[in-house]
Amino acid sequence: MAQFRRFRLTPFLLVALAAATVSQAHERAPTGKPGLLRVVHVNEPDGQILSYRHLAGSTDVLMRGTRLAPDARIRLKIGSRPGFVELDINRGGIAGLKPAHRLGKDFLTYVLWAVSVDGKASNLGEITFEGETPVSVNLTTPYQTFWLMLTAEPNYAVVDPSQQVVLHSVAQGSTSENKALAIRGKLFFFTHYSEYESSAASALDGAPNQLLQARKAVELASKSGVFAVGRPGSTGFNEEEYTREAFTQAKYFLDRAEEAYRTKPTDQTVIQFARTSAQSAENARALAMGAVGGLQIRQLEEQLTSLRAELAKLKAASGTRPQDAEPSAATTGSQPPVSATNADPASEPVAPLPLVKQPALWFAVTGWAIALVLLFRRRSV
Repeated sequence: MAQFRRFRLTPFLLVALAAATVSQAHERAPTGKPGLLRVVHVNEPDGQILSYRHLAGSTDVLMRGTRLAPDARIRLKIGSRPGFVELDINRGGIAGLKPAHRLGKDFLTYVLWAVSVDGKASNLGEITFEGETPVSVNLTTPYQTFWLMLTAEPNYAVVDPSQQVVLHSVAQGSTSENKALAIRGKLFFFTHYSEYESSAASALDGAPNQLLQARKAVELASKSGVFAVGRPGSTGFNEEEYTREAFTQAKYFLDRAEEAYRTKPTDQTVIQFARTSAQSAENARALAMGAVGGLQIRQLEEQLTSLRAELAKLKAASGTRPQDAEPSAATTGSQPPVSATNADPASEPVAPLPLVKQPALWFAVTGWAIALVLLFRRRSV
């Protein structure tokens, strides 16, 4: 025991162990683990953020394809209205865009996003297809200043965008009528969703695309956060109960959609129930992954409280002084700054908060501390 008491768990050792643990956890993170907020840079030299003049007439805006769809183009008319900005993609305004499943087995549709100057992406709506032909659409956004992007997605109701950026808005021509104000700034956005299967998709079955989206939405939700295999049951948070209820509703409406499809494949209720299922499944996934709400943080805080109590018992039993096993409150963690990506959008974690404000890092620190206490306690026996 005397040998154990001479051992000191310094703050520097604990921080190093925590950093190694978090790094390894990120490398091996399963798809069901709550997602980190990541920043994605879209490095397109002709990309442009535009600010639309209040109540001015419509102006022509062009979206150009990235390397994922180099031949794709979208032409829009965008104009400010009282309380919103209107986006009008006229008939024939979409060219060269192929169905999304060609980009990977998890991608079944395209979603148009308005991205604010501070990186918040807002889902404007889905670009649908009739066969191989994309359908024009009219959309609105409350944003006045933004840039546009089109991403490949597993379903129409996604809360955060994927990293598969297919098109982006570009600078206007000098002759554009009612020209918008060009805003200097980089094109970037935030997302919790970074893990999609981009391997080649097999041929789709004959089911409607909306039903395929619902199936994929339920599949992704079932692997996320509190729904992942091996995770414990309810921890008592009301928000978790709502999350599980949303997932239950998603499965219920998917079952109804499947039943309607088997009975009468052309029945409109197939689409009705499928879209409702995808919406509920996406809401459940967003909550489980931390894209909305605070479920992830509260679960980590509960686990941390439990581990602190266990560590206090071990320290009391071994006689270790508190200052020998706990890092200083002033200790902080750091990571390299976020770096820009190439033309294929990739992501980097958002710069971290100080260690004392990160439950995940404290969880890692506490876990290593317990392991070391048990190890040296065994040696001292």
